[in-house]
Amino acid sequence: MAKSVRRSTPRPYHHGNLASALVDAALLLLDETQDWNFSLREVARRASVSHNAPYKHFPEKRDLLAAVAARGFEALAESTLSSLEGLTDARERLLACGRTFVARGIANPALYRLMFSAVLTSPEAGRPAIEKVAAAKARAIMDKAFADATQSGVFPPSLASPGEGAAATLAMWSILHGLTMLAIDDFVGPPKDIEALVDPILGALLNGISSQPPALPAHIWIAPRL
Repeated sequence: MAKSVRRSTPRPYHHGNLASALVDAALLLLDETQDWNFSLREVARRASVSHNAPYKHFPEKRDLLAAVAARGFEALAESTLSSLEGLTDARERLLACGRTFVARGIANPALYRLMFSAVLTSPEAGRPAIEKVAAAKARAIMDKAFADATQSGVFPPSLASPGEGAAATLAMWSILHGLTMLAIDDFVGPPKDIEALVDPILGALLNGISSQPPALPAHIWIAPRL
């Protein structure tokens, strides 16, 4: 494990984007330690700023972790879009979405856990807005891939309806999240080969959706609710 680079006397931050620098530092700590038990003071040391500097943008540690989780969803969206470049087959585009989702989770388990962790949920306010916005953008890529597949005839026309379309994407999201967590928690492996499981497992789900599209009960909502 790499050692943290610390300064005996952190210098005040006088340039650049402080909030972004703090998120970068927190991401490095998360990747190195695979835990988010670090303090705001430790993040400040890693960013080479005074120990009070984080509070200018992140009054509480939860605020910083929410920004870190949002960065994770932004990276997921970017990677997913990159994986779709040059692909024209609608079913293959869905499989590419799935492979990217699982690969990113396995690459940094702690970040993945944080992105979906209850630690960010507030009983009063739900999940932080910054995270929900980023998650919605990442989710929208998968939703569009499903919509394109329906339009191209991969799925029955009924999946064009909001209810059935949402149920189908929820099914895909659920199976990918489950596979990712099983790999992270060492219930299936080896990790380097998990991506190869996506095509047969997700492919079987897509076949089932094609023959019997799921229905979403009217009272069920799907995150992220903005």
